[in-house]
Amino acid sequence: MIRTISAAAALLAALAVPAMAQQRISLTVAAGQPPSALPSLALVNKYFIPEVDKRIKDAKIDVVIDWKEAYAGSLLKPYQMLDGVKDGLADIGFLPTIFFPDKLPLEAITLNAPFLTTDLALLSRVMNKLHDTVPGFTQQYDKFNQIRLGGTGADSFELLTTFPVKSIDDLKGRKIGTAGAALAWLRGTGATPVQSNMMEYYNSTKNGVFEGFIVFPSTFPAMKYPEAAPYVAKVGFGAQYSVALTMNKDFYKKLPPAVQKIMTDVGREWAVKSDEAYATAGENGYKMLPSFKATLFEFPEAERKRWAEAMPNIAKEWAASMEKQGVPGNQALTALMEEARKAGIKPVRDWDK
Repeated sequence: MIRTISAAAALLAALAVPAMAQQRISLTVAAGQPPSALPSLALVNKYFIPEVDKRIKDAKIDVVIDWKEAYAGSLLKPYQMLDGVKDGLADIGFLPTIFFPDKLPLEAITLNAPFLTTDLALLSRVMNKLHDTVPGFTQQYDKFNQIRLGGTGADSFELLTTFPVKSIDDLKGRKIGTAGAALAWLRGTGATPVQSNMMEYYNSTKNGVFEGFIVFPSTFPAMKYPEAAPYVAKVGFGAQYSVALTMNKDFYKKLPPAVQKIMTDVGREWAVKSDEAYATAGENGYKMLPSFKATLFEFPEAERKRWAEAMPNIAKEWAASMEKQGVPGNQALTALMEEARKAGIKPVRDWDK
């Protein structure tokens, strides 16, 4: 009788304990910008996070993620993001790769090969191929203890001015503001490049510091740039890769393999949706031009080619500078152009030749 009671008690105790305890994971996502400012960042909250949760639930994985979201620099400023994720201050970071040309040098490759394509989705597919096949791209992130979940960029950069521009001849002697690698796009045009940034474009144009600037149309509604520079020249400098969603590698390794796969799968899909969002936002930017009383002029293909060929081969210059730093710039440039041509892109200029 005692043995029977003991066996029954043991059975009840076993039934009272779940077959597998649910694992709760605390995960912090950080960005230096507010979600309202960038379509790709808004989709981290609206798509990436809920989609990861959905797939974990659908797969019946006994994991629950407690998400903590720290945007608008509340945890890390944009320039702190790379080291912040490396050190584990954030587990996932919205990383503006264009801010780190010295630490993530290969990520600046599209800025050094302008006039490639205005199709952001197509450019992103090419960049994903490079990340998958050229080891140097992954090794950049290895140095900073993180993996790239996905990457995106911005719609095609164009020229806004206070005067009409219908050919590169119209730029001679004019001061044009832009940032970073894009300063080189003005070489060979006779224009004077002025180092600036998106936060200064409007006021600096109004105050006469320069007479135009280079920016992407998805910014028009929020930043109201065509008010300051009402002549929009659709030059087609091209869509530009500029952002990655990354995860701390130590944190990633602690996740169950099934959750790791969900993170990388959803990261790639987040990037695709971000590309689509930027394309739509860019189209909306153009649609708003009448409300700004702005004039749009689309460069003929021959003039785009003339501009590209007036420049020195800045891509070859960039690749050579990478090689001097021990970075495989030549391999990356060759891979970019070959993959672009395979994807059906017809470059205005073959930067690898």
